[in-house]
Amino acid sequence: MIQPAFTVTQALEWRRAIPFFDTSVEISLDELTSLLETANLAPSSINMQPWEYLVVTSSEDKARLRKVAMNQAKVEDASAVVVVLGNLRQFEHAERLANSSIASGSLTEERKQGFLDMVHNATATPGAARDEAFRGSSLWSMAFMLVAAEAGWDTAPMGGYWPDKLVEEFGIPEGYIPTMIICVGRRDGTKTLRPRGERIPATELLHVSQFGKK
Repeated sequence: MIQPAFTVTQALEWRRAIPFFDTSVEISLDELTSLLETANLAPSSINMQPWEYLVVTSSEDKARLRKVAMNQAKVEDASAVVVVLGNLRQFEHAERLANSSIASGSLTEERKQGFLDMVHNATATPGAARDEAFRGSSLWSMAFMLVAAEAGWDTAPMGGYWPDKLVEEFGIPEGYIPTMIICVGRRDGTKTLRPRGERIPATELLHVSQFGKK
């Protein structure tokens, strides 16, 4: 196993939401795809993996994206931008994943229908499917940012965009919802980051056994 550049703790300590990127730095699609692939190990409910992603790398496309991302310069300055999409039709993965589990021996043919029924019940309503899409794609996003940090890449997760305009501009079909934008690149070393914002101590957020009990 290759020795990682960071432990998970070190990656969390080093990672910041970078507001300015070095515009001269490029990331290859091969390397970016490798990061995406590793992040796919993120957990998801019933292993439905309710995420997909739109990768934006060209200057023209980043300029288009900036227009629907509240004109934030980092969208254009980053080496690449990943638009994370929650898949509301995640249940369509069920048959494939069930067959894969049968092939690996972790699921029997007799239990397959029960598995498919469980997936259906978990995503039967639009609200449930949306919850799982947001939950799963958020877990994937954090995994991706940690994987990127381990490889020495900076990231900036963004919620500042107009979802409807984004969907229209990039032809995102029905059944997918943008859940996050993640800029990827290397921080501009000529600029200084502001101090990290205060983190509320865990002891102030902790409730033991019953809410309100410290």
